[in-house]
Amino acid sequence: MEFERLWLQTDQGDVEGWLFRADGVEATKPGPAVLMAHGNRELIDFCRERANGYQRLGYTVLLGEYRGYGRSAGSPSQERVASDFQAFYDLLVSLPFVDPQKVVFHGRSLGGSVLSELSRRRQPAGIIVESTFISIKAMAHGAPDLLLVDRYDTLSALMDYPGPILIIHGTRDDVVPVSHALEMKKRIPRAELLLYDFGHSDGPPDWDVYWNDISAFLKRALD
Repeated sequence: MEFERLWLQTDQGDVEGWLFRADGVEATKPGPAVLMAHGNRELIDFCRERANGYQRLGYTVLLGEYRGYGRSAGSPSQERVASDFQAFYDLLVSLPFVDPQKVVFHGRSLGGSVLSELSRRRQPAGIIVESTFISIKAMAHGAPDLLLVDRYDTLSALMDYPGPILIIHGTRDDVVPVSHALEMKKRIPRAELLLYDFGHSDGPPDWDVYWNDISAFLKRALD
């Protein structure tokens, strides 16, 4: 499916985004949308399959890139990434064919933390975190606090978010152990938890089940 390439203008140069417009949406008939953020060692190019999956469900999708990744200028930091994704969100909800009350966040790995933090400033209709850590500190295996420059705290942000939450994780994840997802569920009992038999980056064993589960969550979140 085709997409439109967008560029954010930042103080360090242009940052790329890909917009996948859902079929049949227009200013007189706006539809739901998803803002997506990928993992640390990935690019927006790797997210096209998931974006297409959302398109098939009737969602417009905006994939945001990180500074210094792929074709985007600059260098990443928590502050810069936060600023850019706030701008991506503002761009998405400004589109006449997007219903601003029906924008969902879906972040994978680091992206789940990026978008959870964004929910403190821009409230989505729901949040999906996939293969995401509780916090950078919890992943750092006891490193001194002063070495942890970027303090992503997914759990704290999600606990402050009042809306629907879906946690997706692989039981064989050897990068972000499934214990992170289980702890999120323990600390946020109202969150929904889906566990699949996969690792950190290989995707669920059955994509049809994956999309059916996400579709069901979205219907509950947006009703």
